[in-house]
Amino acid sequence: MACVRCGRTEQIEQHHIIERCEGGGDAPVNKEERCEACHKFEHARRQIQTALEHERKRGQADRVRVYEHRLEVLGRLNTPRLIRERGAYLSYWTDHSTHYLPRRVATAKEAALDNQIEIMVAEGGHEE
Repeated sequence: MACVRCGRTEQIEQHHIIERCEGGGDAPVNKEERCEACHKFEHARRQIQTALEHERKRGQADRVRVYEHRLEVLGRLNTPRLIRERGAYLSYWTDHSTHYLPRRVATAKEAALDNQIEIMVAEGGHEE
Protein backbone atom coordinates (compact mmCIF):
# COMPACT_ATOMS: atom_id res chain seq x y z
CA MET A 1 0.00 0.00 0.00
CA ALA A 2 1.16 3.51 -0.79
CA CYS A 3 0.00 6.94 0.29
CA VAL A 4 -2.45 8.37 -2.25
CA ARG A 5 -0.93 11.83 -1.80
CA CYS A 6 2.84 11.39 -1.74
CA GLY A 7 3.42 7.74 -2.66
CA ARG A 8 5.31 6.79 0.52
CA THR A 9 4.91 3.21 1.69
CA GLU A 10 5.96 3.72 5.33
CA GLN A 11 3.57 4.41 8.23
CA ILE A 12 0.39 3.93 6.18
CA GLU A 13 -2.90 4.76 7.92
CA GLN A 14 -6.54 4.61 6.89
CA HIS A 15 -8.02 8.05 6.27
CA HIS A 16 -11.78 8.65 6.14
CA ILE A 17 -12.55 10.76 3.07
CA ILE A 18 -15.84 11.90 4.64
CA GLU A 19 -15.37 12.05 8.38
CA ARG A 20 -17.52 9.71 10.42
CA CYS A 21 -18.91 12.67 12.39
CA GLU A 22 -20.18 14.06 9.06
CA GLY A 23 -21.89 10.83 8.07
CA GLY A 24 -19.00 9.02 6.44
CA GLY A 25 -18.86 5.36 7.31
CA ASP A 26 -16.20 2.70 7.51
CA ALA A 27 -16.92 1.31 4.05
CA PRO A 28 -13.81 0.82 1.92
CA VAL A 29 -15.12 3.38 -0.59
CA ASN A 30 -14.83 6.06 2.15
CA LYS A 31 -11.25 5.20 3.06
CA GLU A 32 -7.92 5.87 1.47
CA GLU A 33 -4.36 5.07 2.40
CA ARG A 34 -2.24 7.96 3.62
CA CYS A 35 1.13 8.00 5.27
CA GLU A 36 1.13 9.41 8.79
CA ALA A 37 2.51 12.78 7.60
CA CYS A 38 -0.08 13.22 4.83
CA HIS A 39 -2.81 12.11 7.22
CA LYS A 40 -1.79 14.82 9.72
CA PHE A 41 -1.60 17.34 6.88
CA GLU A 42 -5.13 16.52 5.71
CA HIS A 43 -6.63 16.86 9.19
CA ALA A 44 -4.81 20.16 9.80
CA ARG A 45 -5.99 21.42 6.39
CA ARG A 46 -9.59 20.49 7.20
CA GLN A 47 -9.42 22.19 10.59
CA ILE A 48 -8.12 25.43 9.10
CA GLN A 49 -10.66 25.25 6.25
CA THR A 50 -13.51 24.83 8.76
CA ALA A 51 -12.32 27.86 10.75
CA LEU A 52 -11.92 29.85 7.53
CA GLU A 53 -15.49 29.10 6.42
CA HIS A 54 -16.79 30.03 9.89
CA GLU A 55 -15.03 33.41 9.78
CA ARG A 56 -16.25 34.05 6.23
CA LYS A 57 -19.84 33.52 7.38
CA ARG A 58 -19.27 35.93 10.25
CA GLY A 59 -17.74 38.55 7.93
CA GLN A 60 -14.42 38.66 9.79
CA ALA A 61 -12.18 39.83 6.93
CA ASP A 62 -8.98 40.13 9.01
CA ARG A 63 -9.40 36.63 10.43
CA VAL A 64 -10.25 35.26 6.97
CA ARG A 65 -6.92 36.58 5.67
CA VAL A 66 -5.06 34.93 8.56
CA TYR A 67 -6.67 31.54 7.93
CA GLU A 68 -6.02 31.84 4.20
CA HIS A 69 -2.37 32.57 5.01
CA ARG A 70 -2.22 29.56 7.34
CA LEU A 71 -3.61 27.32 4.58
CA GLU A 72 -1.04 28.65 2.14
CA VAL A 73 1.85 28.09 4.59
CA LEU A 74 0.59 24.62 5.50
CA GLY A 75 0.50 23.64 1.83
CA ARG A 76 3.91 25.13 1.13
CA LEU A 77 5.50 23.28 4.07
CA ASN A 78 3.87 19.95 3.21
CA THR A 79 4.01 19.40 -0.51
CA PRO A 80 4.03 15.72 -1.47
CA ARG A 81 7.69 16.07 -2.52
CA LEU A 82 8.74 17.59 0.82
CA ILE A 83 6.87 14.95 2.78
CA ARG A 84 8.53 12.19 0.72
CA GLU A 85 11.96 13.75 1.36
CA ARG A 86 11.43 14.49 5.07
CA GLY A 87 9.13 11.65 5.91
CA ALA A 88 7.37 13.97 8.32
CA TYR A 89 4.63 16.60 8.57
CA LEU A 90 5.41 20.20 9.55
CA SER A 91 2.78 22.32 11.28
CA TYR A 92 2.01 25.77 9.89
CA TRP A 93 2.89 26.97 13.39
CA THR A 94 6.61 26.46 12.63
CA ASP A 95 6.31 29.61 10.49
CA HIS A 96 6.04 32.54 12.91
CA SER A 97 4.07 34.60 10.40
CA THR A 98 1.05 32.39 11.19
CA HIS A 99 0.92 33.18 14.92
CA TYR A 100 -1.08 36.42 14.74
CA LEU A 101 -4.86 36.16 14.94
CA PRO A 102 -6.87 39.38 15.23
CA ARG A 103 -9.62 39.67 17.80
CA ARG A 104 -13.07 38.73 16.67
CA VAL A 105 -15.23 41.73 15.96
CA ALA A 106 -18.82 41.33 17.03
CA THR A 107 -21.33 41.25 14.22
CA ALA A 108 -24.20 43.76 14.44
CA LYS A 109 -26.47 41.03 15.81
CA GLU A 110 -23.91 39.96 18.43
CA ALA A 111 -23.31 43.58 19.45
CA ALA A 112 -27.06 44.15 19.86
CA LEU A 113 -27.37 41.03 22.04
CA ASP A 114 -24.38 42.13 24.14
CA ASN A 115 -26.01 45.52 24.59
CA GLN A 116 -29.29 43.93 25.68
CA ILE A 117 -27.48 41.76 28.21
CA GLU A 118 -25.64 44.77 29.62
CA ILE A 119 -28.96 46.64 30.02
CA MET A 120 -30.58 43.66 31.72
CA VAL A 121 -27.65 43.28 34.12
CA ALA A 122 -27.64 47.00 34.88
CA GLU A 123 -31.41 47.03 35.50
CA GLY A 124 -31.18 43.92 37.64
CA GLY A 125 -28.52 45.49 39.83
CA HIS A 126 -30.72 48.51 40.73
CA GLU A 127 -33.74 46.59 42.02
CA GLU A 128 -34.30 46.55 45.78
